[in-house]
Amino acid sequence: MDIKISLIVSTYGRYKEVELLFETLANQDCDFEIFEVIVVDQNDKLNLDPLINYYSTKFNLVHYKADFKGLSKAKNKGIDLAKGSIITFPDDDCTFYPDTISNALNFFDANPKVDVVYGSVFERSTNTNVMRNWPKTQKKLNLINFSVRYSAITCFARIKILFNENYGVGSKISSGEELDYVIRAIKKYNVWYSPTIQVWHPKLDVLSMTNDKIYNYAYGYAAIMRKNSNLIIFSVFLMSLMYQVVRYFLNIFSTYERQKYWLAIKGRVDGFLLLKE
Repeated sequence: MDIKISLIVSTYGRYKEVELLFETLANQDCDFEIFEVIVVDQNDKLNLDPLINYYSTKFNLVHYKADFKGLSKAKNKGIDLAKGSIITFPDDDCTFYPDTISNALNFFDANPKVDVVYGSVFERSTNTNVMRNWPKTQKKLNLINFSVRYSAITCFARIKILFNENYGVGSKISSGEELDYVIRAIKKYNVWYSPTIQVWHPKLDVLSMTNDKIYNYAYGYAAIMRKNSNLIIFSVFLMSLMYQVVRYFLNIFSTYERQKYWLAIKGRVDGFLLLKE
């Protein structure tokens, strides 16, 4: 049976999280012969061989030991190795639900003209959204509405779009590669959002992130918005900046939260002006 979908997992410094991801992949409700997992392993000391050896008996698994560092480089290497006609990029700390892959395949079967689809990050045990309030209806993405309907770990692409290796962990600008990817995809291809495709990920928002991560995420976001800027994208960027400003002033009695939102503001300003501390 031909491989239909390639899951590219770039990993560094995580073992238990990768094991949890693999366990959910071993429990997919589709035929295991139709997907492969490509692990781009950037670890120096952590040995993933026990995991690789065990789960390679459960599903198709390719272990590529990288001699380089960089998230975008790793994803691009995975794209180069992929045999599937559909590619997805799960984080090494996310997990799939039993129907994640089958729902993605069903969506493409029902929508043959769609090139890329994004799903939602969802906690089924509590029936709650993760990261953002995901819409409940599917929608074609454009440069205005995409920002509330995409997460890189839910992306399933029928076309091979390479990541810009100037962005992402391990690059000079340590974030933004996912945003650049979706903007370039929307400009050239037919991109949709579907809530039926669901992935789990630990909670991630401004208040739960470290200060460095808040600043770096905001910086990368703004740098990418500048790189791809037109009137629409600049307007979206301004709305994002104003949202953080409003949150800053609404938390006037919380020094902790105000500091978080201040870093989100500063990162956006510095990133758009391409400043760096």
